[in-house]
Amino acid sequence: MKKTIVVIAALVAGALVFAGGSKDSATASKSTLSGTYTFGGSTTVQPIANAAIEQFVKANPNVKISYEGLGSSTGLKQLLAKTVTLAGSSRDLKQSELDGGCVPVVVARDSIAVVVNKDIPVANLTTDQLTAIYSGAVTNWKEVGGPNEPIVVVNRDETSGTYGTFKELVLDPKKLEFTKNAIVSKENGEVAAKVATTPGAIGYVGLGFVSEITKAGGKALSLNGVMPTVATTLDASYPLSRNLYMATLGAAAEGSVEKAFMDYILSPRGAVIVKEAGFVPVK
Repeated sequence: MKKTIVVIAALVAGALVFAGGSKDSATASKSTLSGTYTFGGSTTVQPIANAAIEQFVKANPNVKISYEGLGSSTGLKQLLAKTVTLAGSSRDLKQSELDGGCVPVVVARDSIAVVVNKDIPVANLTTDQLTAIYSGAVTNWKEVGGPNEPIVVVNRDETSGTYGTFKELVLDPKKLEFTKNAIVSKENGEVAAKVATTPGAIGYVGLGFVSEITKAGGKALSLNGVMPTVATTLDASYPLSRNLYMATLGAAAEGSVEKAFMDYILSPRGAVIVKEAGFVPVK
């Protein structure tokens, strides 16, 4: 009798496990989303997008998505040309882009951190000093409390949303332009690597890339005495805080992959992905 009860219990347990597995498979197969999609744009948004894509396609096995990190402006141009269906942007959209039908959605918050090589003992700059450095008016660290050493300016290329936001916040208020005497890098990781390996260098990166500098012995500076952190990004007390966007051409349609993908990033699971990428969730 005991043997019979044990066998029955084992069969029931096995059935429950099988049912549980079937339920999970059925949940995944219930997705009606399908197709191959190309998204692209901001390299700052890219770590969020790539991590979200990895999880999103697991839940939607009939969907394939790639993200091309070519810069915010390039991504938005491609969106308008309909060569991508969703564009990441690390800057506010221009009026011409909005007029063309681009509809942005805030998917995260970020700060542009000012970073320096490990040989620079300066810990803080004022926004006026930062403006003077990036306009070329100040060219030696001794002019801002540092050593007698030339400042090596590392800048982003013009297609970058981070470049556009930095210019808007740092140079445009004084109607100044970037110094021509700068090393130009195409994405955040390249800026981090260049600053970390170049004595006297200063650059700027998204909050999620600060760890690359600190691992190499460099550091992020405070601006006007405020460090770029999650808290100062959320309350906008850090001078260079900003929104990160994903945009579609026209409002994303209900039932579309683009809408489902943005909703996923704005979900509790998406908030974890945003945090793990080093940025700040909007919810």
